[in-house]
Amino acid sequence: MSRPSLPADLEVFVDSYDPQGKASYVSGYFLYMNARMNFNCIMMDEYGGPNVAVVLPEETQTMLRNLGLDNDAMDNLVTALQRKIMEGEAHVQLRSDRHESK
Repeated sequence: MSRPSLPADLEVFVDSYDPQGKASYVSGYFLYMNARMNFNCIMMDEYGGPNVAVVLPEETQTMLRNLGLDNDAMDNLVTALQRKIMEGEAHVQLRSDRHESK
């Protein structure tokens, strides 16, 4: 059984990474259907390998509904986001520390 291909028009960007023991809190944005939308996720390193759980803020869900996505399509998009992160197809551009001296 092969995995479905990932959407070609989906680009994922990670801009915040906060490791907290076995869990890491990640946030960023993705470009999809010519729109930029935010996401958050928790990454956990567990027995059997790493796991990623993406959560879409309400604002992002509303934007996706306005683009015509139903709940099943949003679930498929979340799965694609998780796969892009897990498979190393996300761009990592961490924001610089706000406390840096200039």
